[in-house]
Amino acid sequence: MEYDKLCRAVEQHLHREMHTPADFDYLSEQIMSKTGSSLSSTTLMRLWGYRRPSVTVRIATLDILARFIDYKDYTHFRSEEQEDPGIIPPPSPAGKEQSHLQTQDIGHSVFVRGRAFRWLMLVLSVLLVAVVLSVIYFHRPQEESQEQPQTQYITSLSELSNNRQYLIHTREQRRGSLGICGRHLGTTFESAALFRCDKASPFAIIQHDGCFYLFSVEKGRFVNVLNYLTDKPLLRDFGERNWCAFDIHPETYGFVFDFKSTTNVYTLNVAAFDGIIIDDWGTANGFYDDGNLFSLEDAGPFDPTEALSYLTHNSCSTSE
Repeated sequence: MEYDKLCRAVEQHLHREMHTPADFDYLSEQIMSKTGSSLSSTTLMRLWGYRRPSVTVRIATLDILARFIDYKDYTHFRSEEQEDPGIIPPPSPAGKEQSHLQTQDIGHSVFVRGRAFRWLMLVLSVLLVAVVLSVIYFHRPQEESQEQPQTQYITSLSELSNNRQYLIHTREQRRGSLGICGRHLGTTFESAALFRCDKASPFAIIQHDGCFYLFSVEKGRFVNVLNYLTDKPLLRDFGERNWCAFDIHPETYGFVFDFKSTTNVYTLNVAAFDGIIIDDWGTANGFYDDGNLFSLEDAGPFDPTEALSYLTHNSCSTSE
């Protein structure tokens, strides 16, 4: 056929004759890698007449093959081939058949050896994994084999106790957890610009005389409505905005901390940028979000003696 020399030139350039579907798959990949143009193995098989009759081939296909062997296009290849017709002598039918048989024998041998090698590597890999797992299992520290205690969360106000301390998280910890930054209440929320803490701090929620008080276990001080720490706990002083006592009530997905005066109700809130603030968000319409819905994680026992002594020996009506 008229483009038989082009096929031979491609084989010579590739140092590989096209005898099997795998050969054509390989050629297709090499053409794409070098020219950026796609020729399917099926198209190449038709071009070579592999187990199917020869068909008319588009000039674009021939151009891609010519570019693969470093010609501008198929016309350029033809012109060079006409100047030196003997440049690519086609193999004789007998030689081609013998080469094909040799290739088949070599391919079968390589296939058998490759499959045996893969099975050997699979068996060795399984044995290696088994050895590693057994070493890890028999040499792990004994304490790791013990069951880790499950995190305990408070689900109702009746579970609150002065003798326990808690980690206070925002809803699903979307805005971090409460902590202490210097002498201020803060949050671990990454976007907080003010009073951002590196870690959560434990707090006690002290119940006294019908009110709740937020007490920093780390600092041994109460948190007032301006987020400062104080050792002079106050009841609601109706407008001074520095009281410590608050109400806590359950809502769907968490608890809300309310500070109340005679005229307003303020909630403890983790704002997206300001960090910890106490404002009236959610109190007007009863809508609470990730910032003022909190979960209480039980963090262990707590001795409330010091906190209760502050409450007993300080007047609830004096300002800080």
